[in-house]
Amino acid sequence: MKRYEFDLSLSAQKLFFPEERVKTKLQVIDILMEATRYMLANPTIAKTNITGKLVLLVDRMSRLFFFKEGKHYSIVFPFLVSEIEGTLHFSFQNNLEVDSQLISNTISTISCDSFKDKCSLDFIEPIYDYENEFDDNFWIFLRELLLNEDGYIRYDRDEKSYQEAKEKGEEHKHPLNHFDVFYSSNATFKLGLHSESAEEQLIDLLNTKTDCKYLRE
Repeated sequence: MKRYEFDLSLSAQKLFFPEERVKTKLQVIDILMEATRYMLANPTIAKTNITGKLVLLVDRMSRLFFFKEGKHYSIVFPFLVSEIEGTLHFSFQNNLEVDSQLISNTISTISCDSFKDKCSLDFIEPIYDYENEFDDNFWIFLRELLLNEDGYIRYDRDEKSYQEAKEKGEEHKHPLNHFDVFYSSNATFKLGLHSESAEEQLIDLLNTKTDCKYLRE
């Protein structure tokens, strides 16, 4: 397993930890692409300005981990990773380089109004324009991102919501320390924890090469 770590500044932390919780697939894709861009840039952050950490683990199942105080989460990283002279490079199915241009166009496409329109022809337009100008593999790339199982799981220590639930006698419906599995409102659920989860605990939990964890009442 290869491990790459990147320090986060406050602005980067806000990018990867938005005030509103993640609720849609498009938000996950946006975070994935922004994280890939961040790793390509690999900025140097002064120690006094570090407020979080981004970790890329590369193995049979590669994952991104995002950490800040009291919160961390993970998603699948679907790109191939290579390191050339100390610089990371990312590719899709070994034939499409995931570079800053592809990242910008992907984010622009999923953010534009026509992509979200009810008419399929409006949906196709920004994809066709990009393929016509740059790369005819763009739709294959975007389609795989949309179909990819992103494996979202988040740890949260939410004192405010816990206290509100406790006042109602419902503290076990919103535990102080918990995992949120999935993100859409009709699928997400919480797994309560008896204590705070350390960063390495989430990494170990999702590592398919370490022993499985067991749930206990």
